[in-house]
Amino acid sequence: MGQEYVLFYSEASIACILIFLMLLFSERLYSTRTEKQLWFERTEIAYIAYFISDMFWAAQLGGALPKSRFLVGFFNLTNFILLSLIAYCWFMYMAASENLLLDKRWRRPRLLLLPAVISVIVMIAAYITNPLFWINENSELSDLYFPMMVAVPLLYVVASFIISMFNAARSESREEKRLFILIGFYPLSIVVFGLVQTFILNAPLFCFGCTIMMLFFYIQSMQMQISVDFLTKLNNRGQIMRYMDRIKYSENESCYVVMIDINRFKQINDSYGHMEGDRALTIVADSLRQTAEQIKAPTFLGRYGGDEFIMIVQTGPENEKIGEIISLFGNILEEKARKLALPYQLEASAGFDFLKDSNDSVEKCLKRADEKLYLDKAKIST
Repeated sequence: MGQEYVLFYSEASIACILIFLMLLFSERLYSTRTEKQLWFERTEIAYIAYFISDMFWAAQLGGALPKSRFLVGFFNLTNFILLSLIAYCWFMYMAASENLLLDKRWRRPRLLLLPAVISVIVMIAAYITNPLFWINENSELSDLYFPMMVAVPLLYVVASFIISMFNAARSESREEKRLFILIGFYPLSIVVFGLVQTFILNAPLFCFGCTIMMLFFYIQSMQMQISVDFLTKLNNRGQIMRYMDRIKYSENESCYVVMIDINRFKQINDSYGHMEGDRALTIVADSLRQTAEQIKAPTFLGRYGGDEFIMIVQTGPENEKIGEIISLFGNILEEKARKLALPYQLEASAGFDFLKDSNDSVEKCLKRADEKLYLDKAKIST
């Protein structure tokens, strides 16, 4: 190692720090400042601090800084603390993203920080009682240092992975499943980059890997916010319009547009509150997802607005008829409402139409389906 190594490592670290600063700036500028976003920002800040500390450690390895016991101990203890802090902040981000912090058992972030605090105390105490415990006579790190360094971060990483996979398996929403899987696998991928750098390549691979994966995760998260309705986790209005622009008439299959509206939704809000109204919306959304999973036909689901939903079904000759699909949705919704013992009757009306020929459009089809929906709702009110 020499000056070229130090220069390359420093340039890589500075580049990654600048990218994280841009992400942090974007979060501060556009974030809603939820608890989830706060923990994401804290993870970014911990990464920036780690890269700065690691850059100085690389400078010492490359001979740009004098190699002394104090500096070896200081930089590696700093790296030790910051790596544990990164893993902890990501664990808390996972907990906030998956609504675990709503549970009183999880609302103790200081208690969850305890493993990291204990490990730091043990590391400092070991150095004081036996200076050669993790730094030998030549001011080099002992073999015991690296297992101790990764023990606590791995604890948070494994816990995040197990909890995220459990929630992904339990979730009925495809979007939530994908988010949980991303959250669970992200720290595991970072561990792989760290191991490769430590044992195979003497290069800032951990720095590059963390930055690339964080950018990928950030882009995926932004994409979900842009295209997914926050409450129901179905496609939002913008994504519906983008999907409709891609649909063309085909002689080989029928394209049906189904408009769905919750009956007496205003009464639910007025009588039981908006929280219960939101619950009704999520029950209908879950019923639509379960319907789509049980049929053979390719299906697109979205929340059109308010208590209106849209289902676009492209059926072939061997697929179920659209009437059967709507009946299936009604049965699933009725069964869910019965199991949940709702204090009100949760039902939905539906209207549908199909693309008639190449001169027809999805927008016209949507308008016809909407008109039929309100004819169906008129029967309910009479």
